[in-house]
Amino acid sequence: MKRTFIPLCVACTGFMSQAHAYDGSISFTGNISTATCTISVEGGGNNGAITLPSISTKALAAALATAGATPFSIALSGCTGSATQAAVWFENDSNVNAAGRLINSGTAGNVDVAIYNASSSTHIPIGQTSTTFGSSGTAFPINNGSATLNYMARYYATGIATAGTVTANVNYTVQYQ
Repeated sequence: MKRTFIPLCVACTGFMSQAHAYDGSISFTGNISTATCTISVEGGGNNGAITLPSISTKALAAALATAGATPFSIALSGCTGSATQAAVWFENDSNVNAAGRLINSGTAGNVDVAIYNASSSTHIPIGQTSTTFGSSGTAFPINNGSATLNYMARYYATGIATAGTVTANVNYTVQYQ
């Protein structure tokens, strides 16, 4: 009877470990708060719909032109916990372009939607800011369990706008501090 031997070094090759070096480490920190409020976008629930005005293509006849400034607010009420400020973190996802504006999925061409803090002429660069509290929108004080967070939306031309519909959306999270 013949016996077959597999050399030990060949059979164990897959089990050998290699020393791994690393270049650094990353630490993650955060905070989970008990603070919470009832959210109302423009008098509705936490999911709102903002209607921008109908405008002419002449108002967006060149790249970087903005038009149709439309104020909107997110009201917080019934706030609990010890937070004294609230801010909105506009989430970066597939609805946001590299410039930090909302992508138009409608039929109008060369048009994004930009979100601004109500007192600013520079749009909030969604997805390009730090995670520092209020970096995606101004921090607003919570007084007597409520706050009103004021913003502005505008059409933003990426080139000569063409006529059609504009549809864009953004997800958001309310931050408390």
